[in-house]
Amino acid sequence: MKVFATQLQGAFQNILSEDEAIENGARLLAQGPAGTGRLLIGGTTSMEGSALTLTQHPDAPVETAFVSLEKPEEAATDDRVLLLAGNAETDTLQAALEKLLEQEIPFVAVAPFAKEEAGVELEPTDVWLQTHVKGGIVPGESGERMGDPSALCSLFAGQLLFLNIKEMLDET
Repeated sequence: MKVFATQLQGAFQNILSEDEAIENGARLLAQGPAGTGRLLIGGTTSMEGSALTLTQHPDAPVETAFVSLEKPEEAATDDRVLLLAGNAETDTLQAALEKLLEQEIPFVAVAPFAKEEAGVELEPTDVWLQTHVKGGIVPGESGERMGDPSALCSLFAGQLLFLNIKEMLDET
């Protein structure tokens, strides 16, 4: 258990090192609820639970709702979208990102892989926040890796974004 806790702290530190993406992402996402739009949160199959959790989080902005990645067209141009992706779910994420790009809806993507692996050319306003976690972080006795913290890392990244959004909205 100590190994998992230590490795998880390292994963969280890696996310914290993405401070520019966190700040830019929060600024982008705050535009929805600060204006006439909403903050919509969606996730790939393995991250839908995390997306739903974040929409109900006490620190989420008032105008926050869940959006299905199968129906990103439910987003309006005034909305801002936070997308959570898990390991090996680049195809699902890519399809959702392409629809949002077509609709010219700004988004923040949180994923364990680099944006180059998503296969989509992002707009300069869009933000990519990499969690750097790809699978288990605890070595097993027979060489396998266990304890995949992807959901925890997505929730952590979401919480960081929310705290920054709150700070920004409180200043206005």
